[in-house]
Amino acid sequence: MKTEHQPRILGFLCNWCCYTAADSAGVGRYQYPPNLRVIRLMCTGRLDPSLPLEGLAAGADAVFVGGCHPGECHYQDGNFHALVSAALVHEVLARLGVARERFLIDWASAAEGPHFVQVITEFTERVRSLGRLGTAEGTDEETLRHRLAEAAEMARGRQVRIGLVHAAREMIQQREYSRDGIAALVQARCAKALAAWQPEGTAP
Repeated sequence: MKTEHQPRILGFLCNWCCYTAADSAGVGRYQYPPNLRVIRLMCTGRLDPSLPLEGLAAGADAVFVGGCHPGECHYQDGNFHALVSAALVHEVLARLGVARERFLIDWASAAEGPHFVQVITEFTERVRSLGRLGTAEGTDEETLRHRLAEAAEMARGRQVRIGLVHAAREMIQQREYSRDGIAALVQARCAKALAAWQPEGTAP
């Protein structure tokens, strides 16, 4: 009898809010899927965009990033900088044909254990419905993970880093904090680097 695929989900959680929410959910004995493997960050603003891509390349089926609610960051605007990194990750995944639902950035305060449980439960179910990486995408898993590894290397490059710095600066100057607006800034500032990297057989 064929067993249902159990997705492997990598999580990057803010120490001050989302990680504490996860901890309080455990203390409160709330039940949620055990698929999440957590890496604690002091702030989601420290999230390098290469890390989610590297996690997917190394075997994860999805990646979750959890931080403080916007406006409540312990380091002022770290979670907005995390949205800049997340926008690049989503852009890369789209170019590789990877389902957008495999990467999620969301918020939970330290007191929101039940909310954290809800977010992770719903995310896990969505990823489970997609199946193993490559299944929903209609692409060979090994090929896709190889392309993700190349994408992670590209995301560590100087040209991309400069583009992200400019995008973050414009985000603050323009007070453009919507996800769509941040995504547009990242696309514009990283366009040349993304065009130079575009893997063969994928859509720009």
